[in-house]
Amino acid sequence: MANRVPKRRRQRRLLSTEDVIALLQAQIEKAGSQSAWAQQTGVNRSSLNLTLTGRRPLHKNLLKALDLDRVVAYTPRRRGGRSR
Repeated sequence: MANRVPKRRRQRRLLSTEDVIALLQAQIEKAGSQSAWAQQTGVNRSSLNLTLTGRRPLHKNLLKALDLDRVVAYTPRRRGGRSR
């Protein structure tokens, strides 16, 4: 059996909510309007608008249309902070 070199995994970058909204706005601009983007992707236009105006969080259908996964990340606490 030949030695296999593991394939390099693509480095996944974590995006903030603001990053995702910016990506979404760029795609909407490219499509021409919220309605056009919603129709092209199958996302509900009203839900899209509520998300863009900050009245609704990002939902799974919207993330799917953007080809994104929701992940939970943890990071060490900053030194000097209060511990519980």
